[in-house]
Amino acid sequence: MAIDLRKIDPELIYSLKEAAQMLGLSYGTVLKLKKDSRLKWLKMGGNYFVQGKDLLEYIGKGIREGGSAGKENG
Repeated sequence: MAIDLRKIDPELIYSLKEAAQMLGLSYGTVLKLKKDSRLKWLKMGGNYFVQGKDLLEYIGKGIREGGSAGKENG
């Protein structure tokens, strides 16, 4: 599944569920990325969010490092 970068607004914040959908990952995988500090996150009112700019940065790192941003290991 290709990630459509045009759908990610760097100025908006997204729930972890929305981030998972945009990255083509499961919610559990995004939780692991958060836990491992591989994806920057914000906590507001007991909920976790990701800024669009940080989603784009994560995707960019995966592309530059030949990683699997947007692909789950199975």
